[in-house]
Amino acid sequence: MKKCHVKNGRRAPFIRIVIVGTATIAVSAVGATTLLPGLRPVTIDVAAMAAIDESNTTIGIADSDLYFATPAEMDAALDQMQAMGVNTVRIGIPWAGINPIPGYYNWSQDDYLINAADARGMGVLAVITTTPGWANDPSAPGIYGHPASSADFGTFAGLAAQRYAGKVGAYEIWNEPNAAPYYGPQPDPAGYTQLLKAAYPAIKAADPDATVIGGVVGSTVTYQNYTLNPVTFVDEMYQNGAQGYFDALSFHPYQYTTPFSAGGIYPDSPINQLADIRDLMVANGDTGKTIWASEYGEPTSVAGDAQQAAYLQDMLTTWRTLNYTGPAFVYTLEDDQTGSTNPEDTLGLIRDDGTWKPAAYIVRDLATSPSTTPTMARMALAMPQAAQAAPSVVPARQTPVGATVTVAQTSLSATMAVASSVATLNPVAVAATTLAAAGQVVGTTLQEANAAVSAALPVAPSSPAAIPTTVVDQLRSVDLANQPTAPGAKQPQRQRVSEATDTPKHASKRSADEPRKARSHHRSASAGA
Repeated sequence: MKKCHVKNGRRAPFIRIVIVGTATIAVSAVGATTLLPGLRPVTIDVAAMAAIDESNTTIGIADSDLYFATPAEMDAALDQMQAMGVNTVRIGIPWAGINPIPGYYNWSQDDYLINAADARGMGVLAVITTTPGWANDPSAPGIYGHPASSADFGTFAGLAAQRYAGKVGAYEIWNEPNAAPYYGPQPDPAGYTQLLKAAYPAIKAADPDATVIGGVVGSTVTYQNYTLNPVTFVDEMYQNGAQGYFDALSFHPYQYTTPFSAGGIYPDSPINQLADIRDLMVANGDTGKTIWASEYGEPTSVAGDAQQAAYLQDMLTTWRTLNYTGPAFVYTLEDDQTGSTNPEDTLGLIRDDGTWKPAAYIVRDLATSPSTTPTMARMALAMPQAAQAAPSVVPARQTPVGATVTVAQTSLSATMAVASSVATLNPVAVAATTLAAAGQVVGTTLQEANAAVSAALPVAPSSPAAIPTTVVDQLRSVDLANQPTAPGAKQPQRQRVSEATDTPKHASKRSADEPRKARSHHRSASAGA
């Protein structure tokens, strides 16, 4: 596998090679070292399979469901992404699913998925997370409990990097460890840093060209031992020696009720948290490293198709104006259940019948026009382009290799049980933070942002052509809830908020490794811990 050259610290997406007519192979075969007379050198671009273009104009799609899909469903989903112009995908490598008992490994699902992406020339970002039952700390049962041994986690990370060297371009270490349901029994920056210190050298030893991403924090506020502000989490990572054990950080700037660019006036908004994390990186000597947005989405059940599209174009165009950011990944490809009132069911770019939402066209336009700025995007939204058609040519579903292969049954079901219950909280008042708003208000005032959100949006056709896709199993995720604010206190305008309740919620979506069936339960808003 050819490696990409590195330019300005970022892995370039293409390799330049020289082909000298059709005689090159014959000349090489006889050991010639000079070109034959009359042959004209021709230079072409060849995509490097594992490479991720690490610029902030790169748009990827994060899809938690792919690990649990059939080969045919994986092929259809990847074809959907490429129909949108997206050539980078975020997937899961779940330790709990692959190594459920000591000494036994079932890589079959990721093998097919990663090979399918590689065959299409797609860059792959893989999230290594979850803990098999045999590796749990006794105080932290369940797949999201922290491992008893960081060394065991590092060993698995190294095995994954060795297996997928040249096919996976970047690895994230865990997913949203600043929230208890994803890193139990409570957020622990020091413990997480030990995982990072174990995984980083193991991955680099197996694949020196791989990018290792730390943090992977979600936008939230600190609430008891349940969630930890991502800025505090990253700060304590540095205090515990994280520097030198990651190549980039990642952040999930979810906020359902405020456009990303309009959050500067709100304490602890995602855009301010992003700026604060950047300040920490600069203060700790990591100025040359970037922050990736490895998840961002807006559910259509919150405010409809138009707002989803407007929020995505706002975030993606604003993100690329910041000189310290890397790729941005939209969560996710397809709705779990279009029409559901559960926000987690409607984050997809396409409906569960395979038709595109307006947001899919936004992603397609931005993915194919990397120079688009927020101003240009707003102008485009205001233009009378009412009837965009679905792509006239949709990549045909490829015949999967070994499509009849069945995945061996394992004891995964036993290891996928989450802790049986979480202590119920007594209602408490979460006072609004007095932290001065950091960062800059990017691109517009709040009034202008609201106007942009309500502006006329290109309307997708009422019956766009269906694109072959899978209808995934329904999956409900755990709702993480903060409690109402104290009387008279100002409500922080920051985390992902459901319109159906007045209690703000942390960004509670499927993690990239999560079993489709294992989280079919629905934890009520009062069951926070």
